[in-house]
Amino acid sequence: QLSGWTDELRQELQSDEAADSLEAAERLLEQCGQQRDSSLDACVSTIAEGETLLQELRGAGVTSEMDSTGSVAAVEAALERLNKQRDELEELWATRKLKLDLCLRLRLFERDALEVSSQLELWAEELQRSELSRDAAQAEQLLRMHNDSVSHMQNTTFQVLQQGQELAQAFETSGMSLMADSQYSAQTRVQVLLEFLHEREMDLEDLAEMKRVKLEQCVQLCQFQNDANQVISWIRNGEAMLMASFAIPSCLQDAEQLKKEHEQFQVAIEKTHTSAVQVKHRADALISANHYDPQSIREIAEEVTKRWQQLVTCAEERHKLVTASLNFYKTAEQVCSVLDSLEREYKRDEDWCGSSTKEMSTGPSNTDKATHVSQLINKHQEQKEAFLKACTLARRTAETFLKYTSRSLQYYNYQGEAGTRNSENRVKNILEKLLSQENKVLEHWTQRKKRLDQCQQFVLFERSAKQAIEWIHDTGEIYLSTHTNVGQNKEETETLLSEHNEFKGTAKETRERVKLLIQLADSLVEKGHAHAGAIKQWVAAVDNRYKDFSSRMDKYRSQLEGTLGIQVEGESRQDLSIDRNSDPLLESKIKEAANKELKELNEEKRKSARRKEFIMAELLQTERTYVKDLETCIKFFLEEMQASTNAPPAIQNKEDIIFGNMQEIYEFHNNVFLKELEKYETMPEDVGHCFVTWAQKFDMYVKYCKNKPESNSMLVQHGGSFFEELQKKHKVEHPIAAYLIKPVQRITKYQLLLKDLQSCCEEGQGEIKDGLEVMLNVPKKANDAMHLSLLEGCDVSLDKLGEVILQDTFHVWDPKQIIRKGRERHIFLFELYLLFSKEVKDSSGKAKYLYKNKLMTSELGVTEHIEGDECKFAVWTGRAPISDYRIVLKASSLDGKQTWVKKLREVIQETYFSTALPLSMPKSPAKLKAGSQRSSRDLEDSASLDESVENLDRGSLASFGSGNTTDSDKKFSSLFCLYPTVAPLVCFPVASETSLLKKLPINILRYIDRKELRQRFT
Repeated sequence: QLSGWTDELRQELQSDEAADSLEAAERLLEQCGQQRDSSLDACVSTIAEGETLLQELRGAGVTSEMDSTGSVAAVEAALERLNKQRDELEELWATRKLKLDLCLRLRLFERDALEVSSQLELWAEELQRSELSRDAAQAEQLLRMHNDSVSHMQNTTFQVLQQGQELAQAFETSGMSLMADSQYSAQTRVQVLLEFLHEREMDLEDLAEMKRVKLEQCVQLCQFQNDANQVISWIRNGEAMLMASFAIPSCLQDAEQLKKEHEQFQVAIEKTHTSAVQVKHRADALISANHYDPQSIREIAEEVTKRWQQLVTCAEERHKLVTASLNFYKTAEQVCSVLDSLEREYKRDEDWCGSSTKEMSTGPSNTDKATHVSQLINKHQEQKEAFLKACTLARRTAETFLKYTSRSLQYYNYQGEAGTRNSENRVKNILEKLLSQENKVLEHWTQRKKRLDQCQQFVLFERSAKQAIEWIHDTGEIYLSTHTNVGQNKEETETLLSEHNEFKGTAKETRERVKLLIQLADSLVEKGHAHAGAIKQWVAAVDNRYKDFSSRMDKYRSQLEGTLGIQVEGESRQDLSIDRNSDPLLESKIKEAANKELKELNEEKRKSARRKEFIMAELLQTERTYVKDLETCIKFFLEEMQASTNAPPAIQNKEDIIFGNMQEIYEFHNNVFLKELEKYETMPEDVGHCFVTWAQKFDMYVKYCKNKPESNSMLVQHGGSFFEELQKKHKVEHPIAAYLIKPVQRITKYQLLLKDLQSCCEEGQGEIKDGLEVMLNVPKKANDAMHLSLLEGCDVSLDKLGEVILQDTFHVWDPKQIIRKGRERHIFLFELYLLFSKEVKDSSGKAKYLYKNKLMTSELGVTEHIEGDECKFAVWTGRAPISDYRIVLKASSLDGKQTWVKKLREVIQETYFSTALPLSMPKSPAKLKAGSQRSSRDLEDSASLDESVENLDRGSLASFGSGNTTDSDKKFSSLFCLYPTVAPLVCFPVASETSLLKKLPINILRYIDRKELRQRFT
C-alpha cells in the first residue's frame, strides 16, 4: 500500500497541472497535508509493527542464525525497505507541498495583482478629476491629501510587485514548472503581471506628478492672489492718504506744506511700489513656468498694475498741482516784489546827463555822457522786455495752476464747487494786483523813457554846440589871427580875398549847423524840454560866439574889398549871419540832423521803424472800426430783434444762437482791449504782450466760432427779410451776415498784423511770437471744440476729457481685429487719453463720431518709423513695441505724422511721478534721452523766464533766481527745474552772490540786504 502511495505521488509530481483557482489550491494544499500526515503515520505504524514483530521473534529466541524460515531476515529487510520508503515518501510529500505552495502563491499573486490593477484604475480616474480651490488653506490641504494618496499607492504597488518578484525567484530556485493555465506557465504569468503592474504604476505616477504640479501651482496662485490683495490693500491705503491730505494751496506756505506732505507720501508708498513690481515679476515667472491658469495670473497682475497706475496717476496729478502752485505763488510773489522795486526806481527823478552849469564845466566828456545815456536807454529797454515777460510768465503759471486745480478736483472726485471758486478768485485777485502793478510800472517806464530820450537829445545837442564852438575856436580864430593885413599890393590882396572866399565856404557849413542847432533848440524849448534852461544857455553861448566870429569875418572881407575898390550890397555882405526866422523845412532838417547825429538807425532800420508805426496805426484804426462795427450790429440788429414783435416765429428768442456771444466780445474790446492796445501805440514791438496778457479772454471767440455754423443755418433758413428791413430802416451800410462774420475775420486780421509786425521787429520778437501763437490757437481751439462736440458714446464725460491737443483722421491697423485691414478712424489726443472714434452720418446726413476705444497716454509708447510708408507710425502698450500689441496709424501727410509723433511724445513724457516710480522697464529708447521732449510746457513755463529774468537790468530781477547772464538772444537756464526722483523737488539754480550783487541795480540793493538775499537764494 505504501508503495502504491509512493508511485501515485511520483506520478502527481511529474504532472505540470495546477489548481485553477485560489480555493482549489488551498484545498489541495490542505488535502496534501492530511494525506502526508496519514501516509507517514501509516508508515510509522507499519514500521512500529515490524519492529514489534521483530522484537517478539527475538524474545522467543529466534535469531537470524536459528531462523530457518528466514522470518527475522524478512522482517528486518521489510523494516529497512519501509524506512527507505518513509524517507522517500517524506521527500515526495515535501516536493508536493512546495509545488502546491507555489501554486497557492501564484493564485494569491494573481488575485492581489488584479486588485491593485483595479485600484490603480480607480486612482487614475480620481487623478484625472481636477478638484482645485482658490482658498489657500484648502489648496494646501488638497496637496497634502494628494501626496498621502500617492504615497499609499506607491507602497501598495511596491508590496505586490515585491511579492511577484519573490514568487518568480521561488520558481526559478525550485526549478519546478507549473502551468498557470492551458497556455501560459506560472513563470510567464508572473512576469506578465509584473510588467503590467509596473507600466500601470509608471502611468499613474505620471498622472500623479501632473496633478501634484497643478496642485502646487494652485497653491502658488492662491498665495499670489493673497499677496496681490495685500498690495492692492496698500494701494487703497495710499489712495486714502491722498484723499485725506488733498487740498488746494491758497498761498505759498500752503503749497510748501503740501509739497512736504507729498514727499512724505512718496516715501511711504515706496514699499508698495517695490511690492507691485514684485507682483509683476512673480506673474511673469509663473506664466514662464507654464502655469495652468495664465489668464487668471495676468488678470491679477493687471489689476495690481491698473490700481497702481491709478494711484500713480492721482499722485502725479497732485505732484503737478504742487509744482504748479509753487511755481505760481513764488513767481507771483517775486514778480510783484520786483515790480514794486522798479516802480520805486522809476519814480525817482534823476538827471542822467548832468545838465547843470557846474556839471557842464566839470562833468565827464560829452562822448562819455552820450555813451552812458545810450547804455541807460538800452538797459531801460531791456528792463521793459524783462518785466513784461515776467508778468507773462506769472499769468502762464496761473493758468497752469488753475488747470491742474480743476484736473485734481476731477481725479479726487471733489464735489465742493466753493473750493474751486475760492481758488480761482484768489488767483484772479493776485493777477489783478499784478496787472495793476504792471500798468503802473509801464506808465512810469514810459515817463522815464521820455526823460532818458530828452537827456539823450540834450547830450547830443550839447555835443553839437561844443563842436561848433570848438570849430570857431580852433579853426576860425586861427584863420582870423593869421589874416590881419590886407596885402602889400593888388595881387596879394586878391590872393587873400580868394583865400577868404574859400575859407568862407567852409565857414558856411558851420553856419548851417549852428542855424539848425538854434532852430532845433527853439523847437525843443517850445515843446517844454526838461533841459530847456541848459539848452538856452548853450544856444546863447553858440549864438554869441558865432555872431562875434561872423562880424569879424565880415569886417575883414570889407577891408579886402575896400582895398580892391569892390562895392558889395549889404545882403551879400551878411552871408555868414544867422537868420532866426522860421524855416519851412525846419522839421525835416531837424530830423535829418538828429538822424545824422544820433547815428542809431541805418536806412533799413528807419524803414522798419516806419513800418512798425504804420502797422501799429493800422492795428489801432482797425480795432476802433471793429468795435464800431460790433456796436452797430448790436444796436441795430440784436437790440432791435429783442424789442421787435415782427420777427419770424422760428427766430424769436433765438438771439443767443444768431448772435452768439457777440455782446460779450463787444464789451471786452470796447471796455478793455482797445484801451490796452492804445498803451502800446509808441511801443509796437511790445504789443504782443497785450495779446498774451488777455489770452484767456480770447476763448470767448472759441465759443463764437463753435456757434457760427448753427447761426448761419438759422439765419438762412428762418431769417427771411426781417434783417434786411432793419438794415434799410437804420440805413446800415452792410447786411447782418457781414457783421456776424466780423469776429472770425478779426482773429485772422490779428494774425496777419502780428506776422507783419514780427517781420520788422528785431526786439520784442518773443512777445510778438507768443501773441501770434495766442491768435493762431483761437481757430484751432474752435475747430477742435466743434469736432469734439460730435463725439458720442464715450465712457468719460467730455468735460473730464480736457482740452483737445490734436485731432485728425487716420487709417488705423489694429492687431486685435480678426480682419487686419486699415480702417478710417478719427483720433483725438488729450493729455490723459488717446481716443479712437468712427465717423458716421445720421439720416439727415450730419456727421458724428462714435466712440470705439481709448488708451491711457501714461501707458503709451510711440514707434516713429514703420517700414514701407513714411506716413505711418505706431502706438503701443506694454513693455516693448511687439507687433501683436501695437496699433499702426497712417497720417495724410509726412508733416502731419511728425506733428503727431512730437505731440504724443510730449504728452507721454509729461509723467514726472511715474518716471520716479516706474512699474515696468522704459518703453522706448527715446525715453532714456536726457534732452528728450519729455517736458510739459505747463510745468516748465517757469523756465521760459529766461530772457525776462536775464534782461531785467541784466540781473535786476535776480530775486527770481537768475543764473549766469548771457546775451538777451540766448536762452536763460530753467528757473524752475523738476527732478524726477522719488521725492521731486522744485529747485532754483543760483548764481554766486557776488555776481548777483554786481548785476542788481543800486535801487534794488537799497531794499534787499545781503543776508536776506543770501537766504532767498539758498
